[in-house]
Amino acid sequence: MWIPLTLAYLFSLVISLLFTQFHINLFKYPPYLLLPLTLAVFIPISIIFLLPIDYISHNATDTTTWFDVPANVILFLWKSNYWVTFLLTWLILPVLQEYYRSGYFKSSSKLKDAFKKNLKFQLAILAVSLMCLVYLILEVGLTFGHLKLMIIALSHIYALILALWLMAHGMVNIPRVKWVEGNIVNHLNSLYMKVPKLVDSLEDVRIDFKEDVLKVIVLTKNFTTGSSQDLQYRDWILQLYNKIPGEMRESMERQYLHDDSNTISRDQLNEHYMTKLTLLFNLNLYKFVAYESEFETLLVKVTRLEDILNARTNPTLEERNQLRFRLNNYRVLLLPKLNFIYYYYMRPIGSRIASVILFIGSFIIIESEFFHSTKLSLMNVIVFTMGIHKYKILQLIISSVSFSYMLFASLNSLTHLKIFNMYHLVPFQSDPVSASFYTTYIARLTIPLSYNFITLFISRDSIFEEWYGQSIHLTGLFNLLNNWLPRFVLIPVVLTTFNVYDRVKKRLGLTSDFYGSWASFDDDDQEEDVENLQNKRKDLVIVEAKRIINREMTKRQQTGRVDSDLRPFNLANAANEQYNNNRRAFNESLAANTRIDAPYYDDVNNIQNEVESASVFGRIGGAWDSIKNSVTGRFSSNYRDEVEVESINDFNYDDDANENLVL
Repeated sequence: MWIPLTLAYLFSLVISLLFTQFHINLFKYPPYLLLPLTLAVFIPISIIFLLPIDYISHNATDTTTWFDVPANVILFLWKSNYWVTFLLTWLILPVLQEYYRSGYFKSSSKLKDAFKKNLKFQLAILAVSLMCLVYLILEVGLTFGHLKLMIIALSHIYALILALWLMAHGMVNIPRVKWVEGNIVNHLNSLYMKVPKLVDSLEDVRIDFKEDVLKVIVLTKNFTTGSSQDLQYRDWILQLYNKIPGEMRESMERQYLHDDSNTISRDQLNEHYMTKLTLLFNLNLYKFVAYESEFETLLVKVTRLEDILNARTNPTLEERNQLRFRLNNYRVLLLPKLNFIYYYYMRPIGSRIASVILFIGSFIIIESEFFHSTKLSLMNVIVFTMGIHKYKILQLIISSVSFSYMLFASLNSLTHLKIFNMYHLVPFQSDPVSASFYTTYIARLTIPLSYNFITLFISRDSIFEEWYGQSIHLTGLFNLLNNWLPRFVLIPVVLTTFNVYDRVKKRLGLTSDFYGSWASFDDDDQEEDVENLQNKRKDLVIVEAKRIINREMTKRQQTGRVDSDLRPFNLANAANEQYNNNRRAFNESLAANTRIDAPYYDDVNNIQNEVESASVFGRIGGAWDSIKNSVTGRFSSNYRDEVEVESINDFNYDDDANENLVL
């Protein structure tokens, strides 16, 4: 009986270590960070096996010795998972997140700053808890047991709302992305549509980071000597200096040598100055590395798809042999012809099949959420009334796969959200602040989603239900929320399916139509000339993206930086005549507008009415932009004004001759 559970936990540990290593270097950071990160990933993966074993063993018609784990062992595992997760997500990981975000130099000062910031958050949570405490006193009275149950119930409701919303988004978006990948041209175009906006973000971050790098270089040249009065900041400055990427450091130092006007006085150098500079430096460094890594990943995907499409046009097998080395790096070691067949035919077909299967799985789970705990739940029908219940192992596999998909959909949505554009999860180079944030929510969402999974069935008989279920069924209000929150999952499903988020953002002026989603759904009553206008915009973005990729690959070839799995490809011919024609037609169609991202109208025969109806949204968007710019400027000035050097404003940031990316 111990063999399957032991193997499951060992497998979970290996997967959690690989997952952590893939996103952040395990050997670069101390154990007090890596242990909580790994544990926060290990617990959700282990629950994928623990939950089905617990539930199926209590609801199966036959008995299987392998899965008959003693009830006290399962209860101990559930309690351990819950309270370890509680400590990780509400204390340890938030403190570590603020510890690595802090701008202080000494570890004691960082820890003190992290506790201060988390105390503010905990006080806000306490205020909400006090309101619930008043309700609890009026409903059932106040005892220590009720207080503990209220804490569990509040944590459950908060995480359940977030988990269901993210899961609903993921269950629509994941199959949709797989469907787009089923067509190489559409997939390539969707990647091209991301390039210009990503490059703009990368360039903005590069400029901000160069300002901080220049300050660090000035401090290094002037205040890291043997002067006794500067020794207290010497190690601090050198630590920042060593974090500067090598090529940017060389480029900025060469520019600094030709400009002696960049100075920072001794009076400006104090602990407050260094703390603010370190905070900004680390923030921009993390963002710069994340955007650069994202661009590298996008570059690899684009060049690979271009290779596959070019292989289709090669008339002879001899010319296709030139692609053998590159295609063999795509994880399939076959002959050139078989490689081409796999990537051009088999893989897209597999993506389409996977998309259909995922759509069906999403429909089953979403329908079961709406009709949970009833005979209409499709999950209950599949697991208990279709003959599968006669085979305990098959029940276990289906339950584990279904719960894995629910959890993966939530985590996929979570990792693709850039909260306030601050947190980025990238391969091998994730910063500790982002890693702590994401692992916090990975662990926090799992147990509420586990309970939500067993509510899809009529019977909830399990050790998990006997302990955790009784804890969250506290009063009538909490029971009502548990019963009705899963049914509201249809709201985010509808919003995601019909791209309501993007439509609202466009109406409010929070995004540009020029960089809009390539796979957006147009209204059925859209006029032909409006469709042509949208297509021209998309063509312009795609052609501009090709120019960017082409310049980057050409530069890497000239500097000898082309990697083994990348190659330069000539898109100049494709980007000349088509670009000029589209630009001319596009500018003519926008003759009445003053901005390239001016809104377009669904009813071209009644533009004036559309303008009047959209004016409310325009005013809201303008008001929001004013508030956003005001707040951004205020906060930026709070940081920048403390550390700004007047002479640095005259520094030349446009000399990118030795940078990695040609923009």
